Amino acid sequence: MNEWISISIMAIVGAFIGGLTNSIAIRMLFRPFNTLYIGKYRVPFTPGLIPKRRKQLAVQLGETVTNHLLTAEGVQAKINDADFRKEMTELVQVEVKRFLKSDMTISELLKKDFGVDDVQNRIQTTTEAWLSSRMKKMLQESNGKEMKDILPEKFVARGEEKLPEVVDWLLNKGVLYLESEEGRKSLASGIDAFLMDKGMLVNMVSMFFGNVSIAEKVQPELIKFMKHENTRDTVLNLLQEEYRSFMEKRMDEALGLLNMPEMTTGLAKEITARLPIEEYLNTPVSSLASSVEEWIVDDLTPKAVAAGLDLFVARLEMLLEKMHLAKIVEEQVETFSLERLEEIIISIAKSELKMITWLGALLGGVIGVFQGILVLFL
Repeated sequence: MNEWISISIMAIVGAFIGGLTNSIAIRMLFRPFNTLYIGKYRVPFTPGLIPKRRKQLAVQLGETVTNHLLTAEGVQAKINDADFRKEMTELVQVEVKRFLKSDMTISELLKKDFGVDDVQNRIQTTTEAWLSSRMKKMLQESNGKEMKDILPEKFVARGEEKLPEVVDWLLNKGVLYLESEEGRKSLASGIDAFLMDKGMLVNMVSMFFGNVSIAEKVQPELIKFMKHENTRDTVLNLLQEEYRSFMEKRMDEALGLLNMPEMTTGLAKEITARLPIEEYLNTPVSSLASSVEEWIVDDLTPKAVAAGLDLFVARLEMLLEKMHLAKIVEEQVETFSLERLEEIIISIAKSELKMITWLGALLGGVIGVFQGILVLFL
């Protein structure tokens, strides 16, 4: 009877020691968090294993994440997955559709989402500066070239083709003016001014005939002259020669009489002022997008998502390298609270840690039984 009591006591003591030892070993993974000293001597096994190896653990975790968990190949495979792409496309389509149905104006959206104030003035200023810059650059690049080489070939040819119509229009306008009362008075006034400077004899003739009568005699002849075919051909030849001569001039020579810096600035300002910027900025997004909503959502958005994902995949390896994920993980682990880390690990592996403790108790109890039997036989 005494022998069985001894074996039982040894089994209980062994189980207690085994369970306690494993429990202490588990706790020593984390605790103590800091190094303990007795005087100037460090207490052995302090700090705990994880606090002591925290730096090495952080480095190893960072390398494990980048080399085995979050690899470029793995992320690329996920992005290239058809189901993932479909989900991303549908998600973006929902957001785009929500945006296109918004009753807010462009100006309100820019102010709310991007904090941009005075949008109209900014757009006008930027557009005006861009137009002025582009026109000045175009003029500078074209200074050494002839006008016919700068202007579109069709435009140059079309301009020359229009010259006969221009001549006919000018001559017709001249005839109509001479036939009008205003034209007759202007002609009489001109003849009068002309004769006043030609001496006494001419003045006497003028007084004898009267300037109005001379104008009446000259007027039909001038009209007949302007209607004559030779006059038309002469004027047309002159305009053609001048037109071709102008087209053969260099840009800087042709525009030499103009103040181009001021002209380009003024032209850019005038064009910008005529743009309906304010009207568009104060129009609701839903009104602007109503006619193109289906095209944007069903056609443009899937293409944009696909292009964006393809670009991301192509640059993924470089992006991961630039992000230095291993360093990020290392820094996060180093700054993570040890108390919180212990709490997380114990909460996750609580049942497993208890099993380890009970396994130690079981092994200790078995060893105690064998010790009791060994003592009994010896």
